[in-house]
Amino acid sequence: MYFIFLIFLSAIFAMTLGIPDAPFPQGDEIMHIRSVRESLEVGSYTLPVLSGLPNPYKPPLLFWMGMLFDKIFGISYFSERFVSFLFGLGTFVLFYKFYQSLSKSDKETKLATIAFAFSFLSLKFFGLLMMEGAMVFFTLLYVFLFFRSKEEKNLTYVAWGSFFVGFGYLLKGPILHIYIILFLVSYIYLKMIRVRKGHFHISFQPLIKEKQTILLFSLSFLIPILWISYLYLFTNSGKELLRFFFITENMGKFYAANQSGLRIWGGWLLYTIPFTIPLFYSVWIFFSKTSNQKNRFLGMVLLAFLLLVTIFHLMPNRKDPYYVTPFISFLFLVPALKKETWETLILSHYNQYSIPIVYFLLTAMAVVLRVPLLFAVSLTGIVLSLSAMAFQNKNKRFYGVFITQLLILPIIIFLFVRPMADPDITEKLTDVKGKEICVIAENPWTAMDVQNKLINSKVKFALPLTYRDTCPEAEMIVTFSEVTLTENWKKVSSWMQWKQHLNLDTKETLRALLKVDKRIFQSEVSVWKREEIR
Repeated sequence: MYFIFLIFLSAIFAMTLGIPDAPFPQGDEIMHIRSVRESLEVGSYTLPVLSGLPNPYKPPLLFWMGMLFDKIFGISYFSERFVSFLFGLGTFVLFYKFYQSLSKSDKETKLATIAFAFSFLSLKFFGLLMMEGAMVFFTLLYVFLFFRSKEEKNLTYVAWGSFFVGFGYLLKGPILHIYIILFLVSYIYLKMIRVRKGHFHISFQPLIKEKQTILLFSLSFLIPILWISYLYLFTNSGKELLRFFFITENMGKFYAANQSGLRIWGGWLLYTIPFTIPLFYSVWIFFSKTSNQKNRFLGMVLLAFLLLVTIFHLMPNRKDPYYVTPFISFLFLVPALKKETWETLILSHYNQYSIPIVYFLLTAMAVVLRVPLLFAVSLTGIVLSLSAMAFQNKNKRFYGVFITQLLILPIIIFLFVRPMADPDITEKLTDVKGKEICVIAENPWTAMDVQNKLINSKVKFALPLTYRDTCPEAEMIVTFSEVTLTENWKKVSSWMQWKQHLNLDTKETLRALLKVDKRIFQSEVSVWKREEIR
């Protein structure tokens, strides 16, 4: 059965990696793919470029790997996203080894790994050219090697873990270093603090004992120092890139519009779907029931670490839910620390009853949006999940609930997201090879997205008021924003696509849903061709 799950998971990634519009998109991916392809086009391999200038937003490791796979397999979405898929495979192997070392059970390890592989985190970020998939891998790698070093009393593992943290700098700057420092603080703090007979006792002996671990962490700065030195000494724009990255890009998050802290807490709920209830139930069990001292200490370290990184991400004004993704895997480890079986977690009352409710909501959405296949499958899901709960045999009941829970996200991907996806622009714009296309939009990333899809065309971005100056030689205009064109442009086609930013009040939304009118959530995309002036 486990082999069947792996085949099914592989099929999901095989069918989605090459699709331009990913099932669960993330806006930054457009820029990453554009940077990879533009760097290849101009031959800027060492220092990736974007819009003709060195890319100042992120360090180069992800772009280097994207360029490598584009060189090997040819330029395509599949090649570029295959980078994150490989990090995903590495994460699954690491997670399997880590869970097995804690639970000592092959069955529980396989179930946990499958659950983690079908989580929203895995199905989203291991299929996008984003840094988050690699960050999950490197964070888990260090923690795994750290605990391995404690088990075998061998500091070599910590040395290698520290060295690999340096690669994290080439993904998102010093943020991985901060994460690992917070992890070490959690570990050492809990070693130093003891509560006996209601009194706190602080011992500095653990700090002295972990001196070598702290010193070995200096290895993590080797790669960052080499890269910063290269930028500073051997590139013309190195100083400006470093200044922009550290001050404008990172410190700017403290001066952006202040977002609600609920976005970070919501990230924990969102990226653990569809196993949110079992995982948080396992955390409740961890605190409410006693366990052996070793596993309880490891669990306390991990949960203290998760609390610290949550607080850390609540500090800046910008608070995106996906900031918690590097730590989701640790929540999936909690059942192993408690020696709690997945059967117990899945068959908890709250979890069992939630599954038919989810399928009922999908059925309702299918009715409102008129998606017949989703309606039929969701209705079947309600019947199967309720039937599974009625089994007397506990093993059959567990697998019945577990499988219907596992299938929720694949059903959403293939029967909801894909049928509701925007039209493929490559099918709407034919015979454009080698032509100059002007994309009029409010955001330059819209033009980058069009350029990524129309590889053999030259795409330029223009604001509605500047298209005459920006695109004087354009043979075709594609408008994503309202604009009045001159008389020598003729509208040849149009289609509707989902709006990226909605400014609707509750009454408008309810009115549109009751009328089953999706046009309020969509905007028109128009194609114009230049007419001959007679």
